[in-house]
Amino acid sequence: MYSGDDILKTVYVNIDDDINKRKARKIAKKLYKINRKEDIVIALSKNLMKNEILNANIEEFGLKKLDGKWLFKFLLYNIIEYVCKVKGKIPETQNVAILINSKDDIVIGQISEIAKSVKTLKIISNHVNDFDYLEEELYFEYGIAMQITNNKRKSLLNTDIIINFDYSEEELNEYYIKAEGIIINLQGKITLKNFSGINIDDYEIDYEKGNFEEFTEENDYEKNIIYESYIYRRDTLLNIQNQLKRDNVRLVGLIQDNGKYYLKSS
Repeated sequence: MYSGDDILKTVYVNIDDDINKRKARKIAKKLYKINRKEDIVIALSKNLMKNEILNANIEEFGLKKLDGKWLFKFLLYNIIEYVCKVKGKIPETQNVAILINSKDDIVIGQISEIAKSVKTLKIISNHVNDFDYLEEELYFEYGIAMQITNNKRKSLLNTDIIINFDYSEEELNEYYIKAEGIIINLQGKITLKNFSGINIDDYEIDYEKGNFEEFTEENDYEKNIIYESYIYRRDTLLNIQNQLKRDNVRLVGLIQDNGKYYLKSS
């Protein structure tokens, strides 16, 4: 279990008025003062998420703003399962690759579950040696052969589903990618050259409403942000996954970089 010290307080910001440079600076300074007394995360309403001036000030003060990306990385298998469902495929027929440079415990903790469920799994990294131990663990514990590579010409050519954890746009554009593949960018929008497949950079979820009765203005915030604010804390992968199950969190849509829905469930 996690302790009270692991829970970060969320400050919800929802202002209907127009925000000019002066007001944005004032809001950011106030949030900064709160953060100096106790660690906080900030949840902005839908209209404020689009306010470039306020967002720039929040970033300048080094404040943590919820954007749904932290939650996104807990949903890797859910993403694969959801894509397969809409494609009319099963995970066991899919070639999957995860692009990752940093050794993130949350992502690494899901690799064995994914590897056991899909046809093939590759780890693509600029730091291949950092992930060699995963190859050995999967083979000796489960008899699963997983490739770890950085071959820019061949590694993604036959991959159906690509999960990009932390590759930059420049790095990703160095690879040859299957034309009809699907790329899920966990860190946000990436523009790809010579790619005619599906480029996902955001998602929608649904969950049990009963756990969120305290949010009287829920419609003013993205559901991803509301739920992330509810569970954002320093905790183990297993504890977070168990809470996702209790709250019946489920993907209901993945969003392309052009802002249109892809894989939208009924």
